[in-house]
Amino acid sequence: MPGHDTNRWPVVLTFQGHYLLTFPRDRVVAGATRENGSGFDYRQTAGGVHRVLGQALAIAPGLAAATLRDVRIGFRPATPDGLPILGRAPGAENLFIATGHGPTGLTMGPYSGALVVDLIRGEPTSLNLRPYAPDRFARIPR
Repeated sequence: MPGHDTNRWPVVLTFQGHYLLTFPRDRVVAGATRENGSGFDYRQTAGGVHRVLGQALAIAPGLAAATLRDVRIGFRPATPDGLPILGRAPGAENLFIATGHGPTGLTMGPYSGALVVDLIRGEPTSLNLRPYAPDRFARIPR
């Protein structure tokens, strides 16, 4: 969006799972497709790009005049239960983990990072992190 200061534009999350967010100066990002079960297929599909752009323009029709700078592909680590992994790594005193956000990494990552920083500093967190504990996927002996 050359000529538009997007620094204070809000993050928009839709019920369809798409989002709009900005980066400094004049950049707007619209995303993203979610193709669970597709393996590591890294192709950009016309249908996926169409869905993302269609949702972006439905929410923000003024973006129709924007320059399309690029289309990117990325794999986002996700967990089987859909929750991120936040906390101390099992068996490693000085290793902390903040991963597994899947499609919410750009929007939730900064908050998750702040929570893990509190853990590292030995400070109380503003959220109970037990549901996000790294050891929740450990096999239970039978």
